Amino acid sequence: MTAPREARIAPGAGWATTMAAGETLSVTARSIVSLVCLSAANPRERFDQARTKVYNMKIWLAAGDALFSKLNNPMMTLVEDGFDGAARHDAQYPGCREALAAALAGHGIPEAETPQPLNLLHHVEIDTATGLMTPTPRRPAAPVTMVLRAEMDLIVAVAACPGPLAPGGAEPVWVTVSG
Repeated sequence: MTAPREARIAPGAGWATTMAAGETLSVTARSIVSLVCLSAANPRERFDQARTKVYNMKIWLAAGDALFSKLNNPMMTLVEDGFDGAARHDAQYPGCREALAAALAGHGIPEAETPQPLNLLHHVEIDTATGLMTPTPRRPAAPVTMVLRAEMDLIVAVAACPGPLAPGGAEPVWVTVSG
C-alpha cells in the first residue's frame, strides 16, 4: 500500500492526480466541488454526465452510484456521501471547467478535452412541470466528506468552485487519495 496523497485546494483553483483502480478519493468540503475523471490508459474515454444519469436512472447521484464514461464503462463509484439527506449533488451544470482544465493541463489533457463535471455539494432544484433548474444556497453547515472509488486507472481533477449562492462564499477543499 502506498502512502496517502493529500492536498488542500484553494478557492477557485483546481488539482489533478492519477489513481489506480481500487484506490479511493476522499473529498472534504462545504462549498461546491467540481470533479472529472478520464481513463489513464485512454484519456479520450472520460466522464460523461448524460451516460451517468442514464445508467443510474436518476439525475442526482448518491452513495452506491457510479460515474460512467463516454464509452459506457464505470469509472468511479460514490461509496460514501456525507451530504446524503441534506441536499443533492448536481450533474447538470458546467461547474468550474476553467480550473479543471488548468489542473488537467499538467497531465497533457487539452482544454477542449475537459469533460463537464459532477458538481458535489451543488444542490439544484428542478421543476418537474417546466424543467426549470434553479441553483440553491443549500450547503452543509460544516465540512462533509464524500469518498469515491476508482473502478479503472484514472486521471482525476477536482476544483474548489466559488459558490456565489453559498453561505460564506468560496472555501478550500481537502482531498486524499489512498488505497
